[in-house]
Amino acid sequence: MATQPWQVMPLTDALPDAESLDTEKNALTLNSSTSSQNDLWSEIANQFSFKVPKNNRVTKYKRWFLENPLHVETVTNRAEPFLYYIYQQVKARGLPVELVLLPFIESSFDQFAYSPKGAAGLWQITAPTGKTFGLEMAQGYDGRRDVIEATQAALDLLEYLYDKFDNNWLHAIAAYNTGGARVRNAIKQNRQQGKATDFWSLQLPNETRQYVPKLLAMADLIKHRHQHELPIVAIEAKPVVDEIVVDRRVRLKTIANHAGISSKQLYQLNPGYTGGYTFKNRENKILLPRTHKATLYENEKSYHYVKNKFEVYDIQAGDTLSELASLNDTSVSLIKEINNLPDSVIFVGQKLLIPRQ
Repeated sequence: MATQPWQVMPLTDALPDAESLDTEKNALTLNSSTSSQNDLWSEIANQFSFKVPKNNRVTKYKRWFLENPLHVETVTNRAEPFLYYIYQQVKARGLPVELVLLPFIESSFDQFAYSPKGAAGLWQITAPTGKTFGLEMAQGYDGRRDVIEATQAALDLLEYLYDKFDNNWLHAIAAYNTGGARVRNAIKQNRQQGKATDFWSLQLPNETRQYVPKLLAMADLIKHRHQHELPIVAIEAKPVVDEIVVDRRVRLKTIANHAGISSKQLYQLNPGYTGGYTFKNRENKILLPRTHKATLYENEKSYHYVKNKFEVYDIQAGDTLSELASLNDTSVSLIKEINNLPDSVIFVGQKLLIPRQ
């Protein structure tokens, strides 16, 4: 939302030099293979709804992305742990799917991004805006860097702006970048002068004039990526992270150890916990690789700090979900939801999480 370090570059006005990107800093691959039939980019692109004009501003950034493939590859690789999660949240609210690309423009999907103007996290939220939309900031924790909480705050803000700007998404997105007052003043000025008030006609700061075209350019390239040599890292259309709730103070290192992952990997998923620990007397939402959730619950030491308890059950020959649900006083639908099962088909040796009473 605030000006980014790369947004003052004279060539691009808002994007980094591809060769300056640190391709190792935030590398966190949780899902290394996919098929064209189960590609998240395809699923997202098929639902894009914004009209993309063929004007100079959009064309400029389409050309920039195509001429800087390392940037595109690096950023889409960074997006891999978070994109499906953000997509789920956007879809649950019935919002335009293009909004999942805002972190691409805001932070280059760098969950540790921090701008000179004090904006932080994937969504580049400033402290005042964060507080307005319910984000906590305290010693050992920064809600703007918490992927779960910041995503909800950013979407709350976007919904608020959409309502304030009479259901105009381009105005709302521009206001997300520069603030509602500037967009309102620009609209008012154009009205007084008898000019059009669409986004493209408004006299806004240069950063904002380029901000919306960048989003539209990337959306259009993703939608038609097979027509271009755009090195988008493949991401499978399924969850790769899950939320767990920790209701007491515990070190992230301890959770990571019980889940069988490195503390670095867990911190990369949960950069809001800057002190490296959760807090007592609150529900701490932690992102965990879905492939390691069962490992966490197989370790009974985790029961001391996780709010929702699960038994890890190894499917045996003859088992059915209905029998498991009946034996454990739960429902088939809940078991399917917890384990992300598309249907009731299970197989011998499969590990399922069963709610523990």
